[in-house]
Amino acid sequence: MRSLFVLAVGLGAGVLVGGYVVRKVDRATRAAHPVALADRAGRAAGSLQSRLAAAAEAGRVAAADREAQLRRDYDLDPLHELTAQAPLPNG
Repeated sequence: MRSLFVLAVGLGAGVLVGGYVVRKVDRATRAAHPVALADRAGRAAGSLQSRLAAAAEAGRVAAADREAQLRRDYDLDPLHELTAQAPLPNG
């Protein structure tokens, strides 16, 4: 009777461990599939592009703020007033 119990516990543990290993291998196989890799690469590229665009916009805003501050510090006219008054070159 005891050996039957040990056999049942061993088989149950084997089935559980085997199922776990099969699931892990299946997930790894699906993750390494070319379609899945391309999908992840596409999402990463889109994410990188949006982060770069946000960083560039933040840089433009910071540069404009710094330019405005320097123009105030050195008593220079704002840039938009200078471009409105500048004569057009004769081409």
